[in-house]
Amino acid sequence: SHEIAEAFARRIMRIPEVTECYNTSGAYDYLLKVRASDMKQYQEFVLNKLGDIESLGSIESTFVMSEVKQNHGINL
Repeated sequence: SHEIAEAFARRIMRIPEVTECYNTSGAYDYLLKVRASDMKQYQEFVLNKLGDIESLGSIESTFVMSEVKQNHGINL
């Protein structure tokens, strides 16, 4: 519902490990970019921060192994 989506967004805005959050179409509702120093910190983040959000149905994680290109200077 709209209320659940707004509550989720408010919670995410208060979590410092989340550096970016996108509402998406397709298989998932949201894409989060999360910064963690290691897998232990990420595990604690998932269990203690995301795990506290009752409306969260499931989580799928993908990890960056290396950066090939990052360029935010395109003019649209």
